[in-house]
Amino acid sequence: MKRTTHFERNLIMSCMANPVREDKCVFITYKGEAPVNEMISTRYVANRYLALKHWNRIVVDITEWRSRPTFLELSSLASNLSSELPSNTRVALVVRSNQVEQAKIIERVARNEGVSVAYFFEAREAKYWVQGRKPLEQENSGIIHKIKTSQ
Repeated sequence: MKRTTHFERNLIMSCMANPVREDKCVFITYKGEAPVNEMISTRYVANRYLALKHWNRIVVDITEWRSRPTFLELSSLASNLSSELPSNTRVALVVRSNQVEQAKIIERVARNEGVSVAYFFEAREAKYWVQGRKPLEQENSGIIHKIKTSQ
């Protein structure tokens, strides 16, 4: 059995921002015991990338996040989003059912600042929402295209 050294354990990232050009979206993932200051740093990187690329979509997946932040920490995460994000940015949170209360706090604080935030249980639904589409529209778009071209 391989032993993990202290150095190797520290290389595991608990926060990651992944820009996806095809979706014009930054996907952020928080895992494990991600400290709030690390989460804020990751949010800053994602926001800068959005501004640089002129994108306005973020999907934040906290389903593997194990921390239990306080109300003040959640408020800190959600506050000042409007000043950091490009205008008309949509932020979708992907949560587990036991994270709904946390999601509601983040949503309420961010919306009070004018940021469009919603939470979802499925990443697919979150992705469709930030794109301004409904899942049914996405699934049927190929069928509609085929019907139009065959007429």
